[in-house]
Amino acid sequence: MTEHELQTLREPLIKDEGDLFLDTDAPSSHSFEPESLQQIPKRIISTALAHARPATVYKLSKRFAYCFAPQIARSRYWNDHASKPKQFPTSYLNGLRGITSIKVFTFHFIMAFSDIGFQPWGTNDRHRYLLELPIIRYFYSGFTAHVFFGIAGYLTSLRLFQLLDKRDQTSQSKVLLNVSGALFRRAFRLYLPVLIVTLITAHYIHFGFYEGNRVYITDHEKLFPGDWNEPKPEMFPTYYRQLSYWAREMFDLTNIFAPGSVYPYHDQHLWSILAELKGSIFLYMILMGTAQCQKYVRLAGLCIMTVMFFLWNHWEIWVYIIGAVVAQIDLLLTEHEQEKKLTLVPNRLPPSPPHSPKPDYKPPPSWSDYVSTPPKGWLYGLRVLGFLLAFYFLSYPIDGSRDYAPGYMTLNKLIPEWMDRKDKFYPNLGTGLLLFLLARADPDTSIWRRLLNSSLAQYLGKISFGLYLVHGPILHAVGYMIPHRIWWSMGVQGLDTTDAVWTAVIITGWTISLALSLWAADVWTREVESRCVKAVKKLEEVCFAAKA
Repeated sequence: MTEHELQTLREPLIKDEGDLFLDTDAPSSHSFEPESLQQIPKRIISTALAHARPATVYKLSKRFAYCFAPQIARSRYWNDHASKPKQFPTSYLNGLRGITSIKVFTFHFIMAFSDIGFQPWGTNDRHRYLLELPIIRYFYSGFTAHVFFGIAGYLTSLRLFQLLDKRDQTSQSKVLLNVSGALFRRAFRLYLPVLIVTLITAHYIHFGFYEGNRVYITDHEKLFPGDWNEPKPEMFPTYYRQLSYWAREMFDLTNIFAPGSVYPYHDQHLWSILAELKGSIFLYMILMGTAQCQKYVRLAGLCIMTVMFFLWNHWEIWVYIIGAVVAQIDLLLTEHEQEKKLTLVPNRLPPSPPHSPKPDYKPPPSWSDYVSTPPKGWLYGLRVLGFLLAFYFLSYPIDGSRDYAPGYMTLNKLIPEWMDRKDKFYPNLGTGLLLFLLARADPDTSIWRRLLNSSLAQYLGKISFGLYLVHGPILHAVGYMIPHRIWWSMGVQGLDTTDAVWTAVIITGWTISLALSLWAADVWTREVESRCVKAVKKLEEVCFAAKA
C-alpha cells in the first residue's frame, strides 16, 4: 500500500458521510416524537442505500475496515506499524496497570456466574477449591481499584517531588504550572470518554437493542447466580426522558461531596471515576500545602494525612496518599544511595594524610553493617516475603470481614470496628507494600520489572483505560450471554452441568468476551480517547494565559 492510499484511509470518515447521508428533500424542522426517533436507524440505512454507488461503497468500506481494525491487523494488512512506546523509569507502572486491567475484566466476568470471587476459601464445604486460596485468588478476583489509585498517587507525587527537590528558581516556578495544568486536565481526561461511552449506552438501550438480554440478565436464580447485580436503565418511551436520565446520572457521578460511592446504572463499574477525581483533588491539595516543607517534614505530613483520611472513612483517598508516601520514601532512599556511592568513589575522597589507611582499605565489618545493609541472600528473601505478604493482603476476600474466613480471622481482629469498609483495610496496605517493592526493585535484574516492561504489558497499559470503559457495555450486550448460548446449544442449563463442563464453557465465554473487549479498547483508545486528549490540550491552550 502506498503512502497516499494510507493517508486517504486515515482521513476522517465523517468527511464523506456528510455528503452521503445528506437528504436535500428532508424538512428543516425535526420531529422529536418517539415513533419518529426510533425509526432513525432505518432512515439512515435506507438513505445510505439510496445514495450508494459501488465506488463510494468500496471506498467507505475500506476506510471503515481501517478505522475499526485493531493495531495488530493494521500492522499486518496495511503495513501501518504503531510507533514503539518510549521507555521511562516508571514505565513498569504502566505495565502493571495493563495486567491489572485484565484482572478487572476477569473478575467482572466471573462474578456473574459464581460467588467464588467474594467468598473466602473454607467458608463452607462448597468453597474449598485450590483457586480460592489466598494469593492465587488475587489473579482473577478481589479488589483492584486500590492498585490503580495507588499508581496514580505515586506518579502524581513523584513528578512534583522531583521538581521540588531541585530547589532552583526555574523548577520552583514549574510547580504551580504543573499542578494547575494537571488539575485542569484531570477532570476532562476522566469524564470526556465516560460521557461518550455512557451516551452510546443510553442510545443502545433507548433503541431497544438491550431488551433481548434484559429478561435473562435479571434472572439471578438460574442464569446468573453469582454475587452480582448490575441493573441497566429502563428503555424510556421518549428520547428526552432517556437523555434526562443519562444526564442526571452523569451529574451524580461528578459530585465530589457525595458521602459514598456512586454506581451509575449505565455502567456500575464507573464508580471509580468519581473516586479518582476525589483522590486527585485532595492529593494535589495536600501536595501544595507541603510543597515548601523539608523532605522529612513533608513525609511526616503525608503520613499524618493518610491516617486522617483513614479515620474519616475515605479509603479511596488514603490509598492515593499511600502512593505519595511511597514516592517520597523512594526518592529519599535513592538520594541516600547516590550520596553513599559518591563517598565511596576514590577520586572524590579528600587527600589522605601520611599515615591514613589506603583508599581500598576495608575495616572489619561490625554488627551494624549487617543490620543496615543485609547480605544479598537475606535481602532477596525479604523481598520474596514482602511480595507474598502484599499479594496476601491484596487477595483479601470481599466478604472476608463478615464471613468465616480461614487465614484472615486473626487479621480481622486488627480492623477497627468503626470502619465502614472493613474489606478495604488490608488491600490498601497491600497496595502500598507492592508499590514500594516494585519501586525499589533493580530494573536490570528484577523479574517483575522485566515482565511489566514487556511489549505485551505496555500495550495493555496503553489501552487499559479504554478496556475499563468498554468492557462493561460489551459484557452486557454480548459477553454474559455467550456461556448460556453454548449451554443451550448442548441442551442443558449451566447449573445442571458438571464442574469440568461448566469451567470449560466459562473459559470459552471469557476468551471470546476478552477478545471483543480488547478489540474495542484498541479502537476506542486510538479513535476516541486520543481525540479527547487532543481536545483537552487544545482547550488548555485556549484557556490558559500565554507564557511571557
